[in-house]
Amino acid sequence: MSKLVLAKFDLFTARVLERDSRVTVRATDGDEKFRAHLRNTGRLENLVYPGAAISCEWKEAGKTDARVIGAVDDGSRVLLDTYVQEKAFGKVLESGVLDWFPPELEVSSQVSYKGKRFDFGFETGGRTGFIELKSAVSCENGWASYPDAPSERGLEHVKVLKKMAEEGVPAFIVFILTHPDCGRFKPNDKIQPEMARGLRVAEKAGVNILGLKMLLAKSGEVLLEDSEVPVNLEH
Repeated sequence: MSKLVLAKFDLFTARVLERDSRVTVRATDGDEKFRAHLRNTGRLENLVYPGAAISCEWKEAGKTDARVIGAVDDGSRVLLDTYVQEKAFGKVLESGVLDWFPPELEVSSQVSYKGKRFDFGFETGGRTGFIELKSAVSCENGWASYPDAPSERGLEHVKVLKKMAEEGVPAFIVFILTHPDCGRFKPNDKIQPEMARGLRVAEKAGVNILGLKMLLAKSGEVLLEDSEVPVNLEH
C-alpha cells in the first residue's frame, strides 16, 4: 500500500555555517552563502551544527533566503520544520487513518482554552476536545525523545491538558517522530525530568498520549510512516 503523502517540497541540500539565532542559520549550497529560517526552536545539537547537511527550500520573499525543512543525519532525512509537521498532521486527521479520531469531526487549528493556545480543537458529542503536538526529532538507540531542551511552555501545556482531562475534556498529546531510525517514543527525563513526571501524571488523569511517525523523503515528499507508534512513559 502506498504511503499517505502529506506535503511536497522542492528541496536542495546545503551545509550549515552557523546557527546564528534560535530561528535562523547561515548556510551554503556550495556556490553561495545564504540565511535560512529554522522553524524549530529546539537545541538540535546533533542535527543543526557547523558542517551539518540540511534540506532547504528557497523563499521568494522575507528576511531570509530559504527555509530549513529538514536535516540529514547519516544519510537519513529528518523533518525539522514544526509548522510543516502541524499542517501535515492536520491532513492525517482528515484522512481517516487514525483509529482514535473519526474523520467526520469538525477540526480547527490554533485553538485557545483558558488563555493557552493548542494546535487543534475538535467538536465531539457537544464538547470541544484539544490536541497538542510535540516534535520528537531526537533519536537514540531506536527511541525518539522529547524535549531536547527544557521547555517551560511545553510543561505548562501538559499541566493544562491534565486539568482538562480531570474536568472531562477530551485531551490529547501527540508526539511527532520524524527520524527514520526511530520507531518508538519516550520522554527525555535527563533533559527535563519534570516533563517526564508531568506526562505520567497527565496520562493517569486521562490525557491520551500518542506517537505518530512521518518521514521526509529524498523526493521532497512528507509521508505518513506509522499512524501510531509505541509510547513508553516509564523510566
